Amino acid sequence: MKARRGVSKLAVAVIVVIIVIAGVAVYMFTAAPKAPTKPLTLVYATTQATMSFDPTDHADETTTICVVNTYDPLFYPQKGKPPKPWLVTEWSVSDDGLVWTFKIRKGVKFHSGRELTAEDVAFSMNRELTIKKGMSYLWTGIVDHAEAVDKYTVKFYLKKPYAELPATLVHLFVVDKEEVMAHIKKPGPYGEYGDYGKEWLLEHDAGSGPFKVVEIKKGEKIVFEAFKDYWHAKETYGGWPDKAPERVEYYVYGEQSTLVTMLRGGKVDIVEQWLPPATFAELKKEAGIVVKEDPDVKLFFVSMHNQKPPFDDVWVRRAVSYVVNYTEIINTVFLGGVQAVGPVPLAAPGHNDELTPYETNLEKAIDCLKKSKYWDKFRTGEGFTVTYMYVSGLESERMVGELLKKYLAQLNITVEFKPEKWATMCELMASPETCPHMVAIFHTLKYPSPDCHTYLMFHSTAWGTFMSCMFYKNTQVDNLLDQARATPDQAQRYQLYRQVQKIVYEEAAALFLINPLHRIAYRDWVKNYEYIGLLGYDLNFYYLRLEGKPTG
Repeated sequence: MKARRGVSKLAVAVIVVIIVIAGVAVYMFTAAPKAPTKPLTLVYATTQATMSFDPTDHADETTTICVVNTYDPLFYPQKGKPPKPWLVTEWSVSDDGLVWTFKIRKGVKFHSGRELTAEDVAFSMNRELTIKKGMSYLWTGIVDHAEAVDKYTVKFYLKKPYAELPATLVHLFVVDKEEVMAHIKKPGPYGEYGDYGKEWLLEHDAGSGPFKVVEIKKGEKIVFEAFKDYWHAKETYGGWPDKAPERVEYYVYGEQSTLVTMLRGGKVDIVEQWLPPATFAELKKEAGIVVKEDPDVKLFFVSMHNQKPPFDDVWVRRAVSYVVNYTEIINTVFLGGVQAVGPVPLAAPGHNDELTPYETNLEKAIDCLKKSKYWDKFRTGEGFTVTYMYVSGLESERMVGELLKKYLAQLNITVEFKPEKWATMCELMASPETCPHMVAIFHTLKYPSPDCHTYLMFHSTAWGTFMSCMFYKNTQVDNLLDQARATPDQAQRYQLYRQVQKIVYEEAAALFLINPLHRIAYRDWVKNYEYIGLLGYDLNFYYLRLEGKPTG
């Protein structure tokens, strides 16, 4: 009996121990707090410090990156195609071309949790028209006002027909009206709207886009966090897409060399496109780094001030176009690309393929000078001195200037340099009186239409921007461009734009140099990058994927 009683006690003890261990295990797996999962993080780096989450501020690449990632536009650009409807589901235009009606997608949520409606769309367009900054020049003088007809229908009332309006609406990013109005400061320059929320939007967003802003240090750092209630993610993937970044850290560094070092060390996943071509060539040789090259829908040109001697004479401008060695500029400065043939990039919609490129031919250049009203000054050796302005510190533009100095010396034209900060250049280019003879300009496609590289550059009403610093004036071109904007049929409209390209190219309205390659570098764990060809849109981080990124 004693033995059996002892065994029983032992069994009970074992059972108790097992129960205790099981209880501890259950507690550990259920009650103990789990270590937080680190979000999948993408790190981007640039040297450009401009930041704002106000859609009325976006005009360059970095401010466009800010809004593309936090807002939704009415239309979304596609590579090599017309833009596709995004917040819009259907649209129509009146017979006179003056009233556009847009149906707005239902169920789109702002980061605030409110639903996006036609009222927000109308508010966003009217805000652009009132503030008149950023990309508002696309609609100023064309769109009179916008009005919400019902919860999901908005009308845009135009002052004159504009057939390319949908193409420009890739830049109408819709703000949360209630959120903006809750943060306006009064008094302000916009009457009852105070400052229209501009101060608040410098460091906060009011969008519906794939990311929310959670941290910003002005000119230094931005942290984006995935908006898991993003309408496109839910409709397309049933939720936030697998391997898409859940957090984006965006850093600004003062030197491009720092970007390169960080990329090489794996501390940065992707860097800006503005590195020198020689640096990209070196990065291509390195394991673990991808340098993506694409034909660019970008024009690099040097303006020739059409209202200042000697470039007020078409024959002088033609002479300069013949004396330039395009191949040398492409090979030594840009390390690739193609000669620009007219203002519209070869890869852009509506390019005129029938234009004959200028060739390097000194004899033709001299023949052109002989036909100019300034021939006596050139013939006697007196010639002219012209000023070439470019962005200080941008090596490619300085190198182009050195080559132009060499080429134009053959025509008795002396080139003097004027390096300036970009903001100063914009101020000088705003007036024909202050703008220098020649300015180096990169003109990236702003919206998918030949209108971008014709009307914005050559219509006489477009004077005052960096795109139009030639101060070109031609009544025939003005009429053709006005007619194009009023022509509903795209084929007929594009034919009018081709006529404009032929005229301005033959008149050498500017020195059309190169359509360079677009280059960008990233670590090989970054996937799904696509260059769309529209300013800033290729860096919508929502479309990138991270596969095999080291965690550490």
